[in-house]
Amino acid sequence: MAELERSMVEPARLTQALRAWAGDGPRRAYAEEVADLYRRYRAGLEAAGLMDEDLFAWRALDALRRDPASWGVTPVFVYGFDDFTPVELDALEVLARVAGAEVTVSLPYEPGREAFRATARIREELSVLADRVEHLEPSDDHYAKGSRDALHALERGLFQPGASEGEPGSAVRLHAAGGERAEAELCGAEVLRLLRGGTAPGEIAVVLRDPAAYASTVEQVFGAYGIPYSIDRSVPLAHTSLGRGLLALLRCACLDGGVADLLAYLRTPGLLTEPGLADRLEADVRREGVATAAGARAVWEEQVPTFGLDVIDRLADATGVPELLDVLGRCLDRLFGAPYRRSAPVLEGAELDDARAFRAAGEAIRELRAVLSADPRVRLDRRRVHDTLSTLPVRVGESSQPDRVQVASPQAVRARRFEAVLVCGLQEGEFPRGSVSEVFLPDADRRAIATASGLRLPMREERLERERYLFYVCASRAERELVLSSRFCDEEGNPQARSFFVDDVLAIFPSLKGGERRRSLAEVTWEPAEAPTPAEWERSVALRGPRRLPAPVASVTAPAARELLERRDTVSAGALEKYAGCPVRWLVEEVLRPARIEPDSDSMVRGSLAHRVLELTFRRLRERTGQRAISPGNLGQAEEIMREAMEEERDRYRVAATDSRVQAAVRRLEHDLLVALRHESEQGAVFEPGHLELRFGLEEGGYPAVEVADGVRVRGMIDRVDVWGRYALVRDYKSGRVESYKEASWVRERRLQAPLYMLVVEELLGLE
Repeated sequence: MAELERSMVEPARLTQALRAWAGDGPRRAYAEEVADLYRRYRAGLEAAGLMDEDLFAWRALDALRRDPASWGVTPVFVYGFDDFTPVELDALEVLARVAGAEVTVSLPYEPGREAFRATARIREELSVLADRVEHLEPSDDHYAKGSRDALHALERGLFQPGASEGEPGSAVRLHAAGGERAEAELCGAEVLRLLRGGTAPGEIAVVLRDPAAYASTVEQVFGAYGIPYSIDRSVPLAHTSLGRGLLALLRCACLDGGVADLLAYLRTPGLLTEPGLADRLEADVRREGVATAAGARAVWEEQVPTFGLDVIDRLADATGVPELLDVLGRCLDRLFGAPYRRSAPVLEGAELDDARAFRAAGEAIRELRAVLSADPRVRLDRRRVHDTLSTLPVRVGESSQPDRVQVASPQAVRARRFEAVLVCGLQEGEFPRGSVSEVFLPDADRRAIATASGLRLPMREERLERERYLFYVCASRAERELVLSSRFCDEEGNPQARSFFVDDVLAIFPSLKGGERRRSLAEVTWEPAEAPTPAEWERSVALRGPRRLPAPVASVTAPAARELLERRDTVSAGALEKYAGCPVRWLVEEVLRPARIEPDSDSMVRGSLAHRVLELTFRRLRERTGQRAISPGNLGQAEEIMREAMEEERDRYRVAATDSRVQAAVRRLEHDLLVALRHESEQGAVFEPGHLELRFGLEEGGYPAVEVADGVRVRGMIDRVDVWGRYALVRDYKSGRVESYKEASWVRERRLQAPLYMLVVEELLGLE
């Protein structure tokens, strides 16, 4: 749509051209469909009273034609352009021919230069409009003295057959890296060297064919290196703090919102004067296992009755999508203004991202409202409103400023020069980009349409001349230093081909071959002498220094701490295992015992339910049949008792997060217990269950604690002890997977629970 509007093609003209191209053949239906898409899009904009950016520019020129005096006498100087769309060319003509303004266009072009073949066509079109064409001779005055010869030779010889060879000196250098991260680190180290050498940040440009694709890597590396930078990139509205809160509110009210959505809304910056209240809500709903937004809202309104969530009801009660959009727009205003209430600040830094998100979301909501008002037949439900807003692009990051290194595309740097330029991502398929086939009308169809109807649409697939020109722009922007960076492999080690543009540079400077500064995929640190930051130097020294084991944890000496520990007269077998494995873990979990935020995991609850059901099964089997062990003869009764116990106990143990999953989890556990009972009935063992849930050293009764060593008394509960004469078999139920519990590995793996339970049985029951 934008391309057609930039080409100033009306729907009727496109329809006529496509029909002339398709005729009455098999392409006619496709031609009508494409024409109808554009026609309906434009009709929808007109009905809603809306204009997109390209249509607005077109209509502005029409308005200037009707009232040329409105421009006045302001002269126009056009600089930094190397290509013009039809609407931009029309703007130049209207300003010069209709409004009578003095228009001067500066265009990079030299006849016979391969680098300028991409601008030759537009130069011819401008020459037809121009009253006078002036040609400026090449100059090298802008280059730094020590770099002039090399940089000027590159600018004059790039892409020219038979160009003279030269010496790059220190003005032109190459980087070669293994993966994007290593390339960004080389670039960051080079930028730091320039900054420390006195180059102003605004005099350094890092050029990437698509900066947005590298935004995350640049943010990580430049942020870690402390490099001030600006980068032009966009993120979806859902990835901004304001958009995240607004969309979470919409999900809570109208869609399948959960606890996380309510928390995301409450954590919108500035909404709560005490943000810690949202943290407390999260802790409470996790401990209580609340899984729905409605449940979390009930907890919130009980905790903070002064901050109601009626806004959810207002959105939910909207009678239609138009009313929903009205309420949503008011919610957006409230969320954006919340952090700045009664302060009227001048926004800067990250605050500008919220302002941009506010503007983008507000305009989108108003436009959706206008479309619905213009045509009630438009189908737009709540889900589509949410999805449309969530993917809305929002520009983020710092704008280009003198105190920041500019990370930009070739198009963004073509209008000025820098002391140092680093061109990164010089890979085949990336810079130069490959040909991109147009989905609707490929270039072959566009040529046929031009032949059949005279309508000329821009070609899309052949871009090599344009890519050459953009690389020339990058190579000619540096006044003192130029660095060209490529990768020899990706992050997985797969080989990558270097851009042949680098080979064009090597044709002028053959001495650069083999002299690249390299950083491989395996280099996780720098050489100490090359480390760009103190933190990187410390990492480098640590890697190369002697290996030293940390000192062992010393004994507790503080009197208060010793008194606390001495009051603990018993310890569980599990705690002893923790202490043997990691004393710090034992201290935190068994002594300090911080409050838990999360509820017990599903597997732990499942294990507790299994223990309880098995205890009841064996106890009731003995009471009803007088038999202790399960055999083929009483297996049916045991299974019936087990199902009965499961039905009684299931509601006391929440074995899954949602009701639907609870049902499935209970059925799986019931199946596992049935398998266990059947397996036991087939063993024909001589041991019979003698003690179930054998407690010792616990407050709720049972046997006393058992001293297993000097001053070490053990407490706990043994799941089951089977007895045969004077012999005992200790059984410890495990509902999860057990990797290994061989006796030979007990000491090595610090498996203490089983041997301790065996000692306890010998001591308390007198059995072997």
